[in-house]
Amino acid sequence: MRVGLDYRPALQNREGIGRYARELVRGFIELGFDGDLGLFGYTAAPMRFSREELGIAGTRAELLRVRVPSRWLPWLMRKLGKGVDDLVGGADVYHHTQPNLLDVRRAAEVATIFDCIYMLPGSGYLDEAVAERMTAAAKEQVKRAKRILVPTQYVGAEVVMALGAHPARVSVTELGCDHIVRTLPPGGFGPAKEPYILTVARVDPRKNHLRMLSAFEMLVKEGLPHRWIVAGPRGHEWEQFARAVELSPARDRVQWIVDAPEADLPRLYAQADCFVFATLNEGFGLPPLEAMACGAPVVTSCVTSLPEVCGDAAFLVEPTEPERIFEAMRRVLQEPDISAELRLRGRVQSRKFTWRECAKHTLLAYRKALEPEVEEPKLKRVF
Repeated sequence: MRVGLDYRPALQNREGIGRYARELVRGFIELGFDGDLGLFGYTAAPMRFSREELGIAGTRAELLRVRVPSRWLPWLMRKLGKGVDDLVGGADVYHHTQPNLLDVRRAAEVATIFDCIYMLPGSGYLDEAVAERMTAAAKEQVKRAKRILVPTQYVGAEVVMALGAHPARVSVTELGCDHIVRTLPPGGFGPAKEPYILTVARVDPRKNHLRMLSAFEMLVKEGLPHRWIVAGPRGHEWEQFARAVELSPARDRVQWIVDAPEADLPRLYAQADCFVFATLNEGFGLPPLEAMACGAPVVTSCVTSLPEVCGDAAFLVEPTEPERIFEAMRRVLQEPDISAELRLRGRVQSRKFTWRECAKHTLLAYRKALEPEVEEPKLKRVF
């Protein structure tokens, strides 16, 4: 079985999709599945990561880079009469890792759908034009793919209900978090110079920074000495949070690191007295698991995918109520027994999620995509 894979996110994207593409391929290599792996990277921009950093140096995985702007590629492929599976030297399966579908001629198509957030009308999570494009791409993915990969059962249900995918074509391939453990020093980092609370997330309305700021202001008013470090790039309507911090009575205690180096994250996680991630909607939620793996006690939301991913290893709160977020953080910071228990449970929970397992289940999904097609029974909704 030869597999072609959209590797473009791995070369450029430092966040979720890029992490997924990089670490999934590392998992394949760990399983010995690199001799039949064609990685397709199409971008005019230089690679942000070396082959050594990507983990493909010295392996049999083949990386094909087409150095043209991604928007030109569909036209170029039509001009050449080629499919993307042809470009990677032929493939039995082609895996679309992002909602940027390229033409495939012969291979069975597999697509990863991370969430359906763009389909929530009036949510304000995304620019409307972007949401429309992403919705159209997701519907096309469901239409074309022999197998649809989702990171959680929660997203699987959304893909079935919102996008009309048949449940028999959906595979749950949970993400891993063991990449963060690779960078932890054997002796740890020691205590921070000043106590702090940490949030790692792109700043946009869905990530709920405004309510977390309100909760943090309550902590400051309560007399706790902590700073709040926010590590994450600017996202949709980031200006709202920037203005709120400027006007906040706790503004001198808020530090926003817009472009946090990836190498700094393990230390930030490990030295945090509390990791707070009270987002409104997640397809998976990798930062809480990364924080758990580094030993930080986690406060996160009780909605969407987060209870499924975090289990009983996090303090779950209602994210629309700043008072609940404040109370959870206050208890973690002031009650050592709760903090210690969350640290212990978090380490256990994080070990359940490895990229090797993600790769193993992905390979099983590829093989299912190659099975002979059978007519899917019609689904009926009963209300």
